[in-house]
Amino acid sequence: MILTVEHDEKQEKIEIFCEKEVIELFLKKLTFLVNNGGHVHLMTPSWAANELKEDKQGTNTVLINHLKVVLKPE
Repeated sequence: MILTVEHDEKQEKIEIFCEKEVIELFLKKLTFLVNNGGHVHLMTPSWAANELKEDKQGTNTVLINHLKVVLKPE
């Protein structure tokens, strides 16, 4: 299953490539944030996890190894 986060420096954007099945994992992480607050991490195997894959999908992009999603306190 594919879930990558990639940075396109030329167009100043972040691209997330994923397959339909992986969206459930991402939704679970976001649901955890809603219920518990704080933050969650998604990382590649090189960064000691396996939520993100290391097979770059985009063109002219740089693979991001660590995505941290933070719920801003109210």
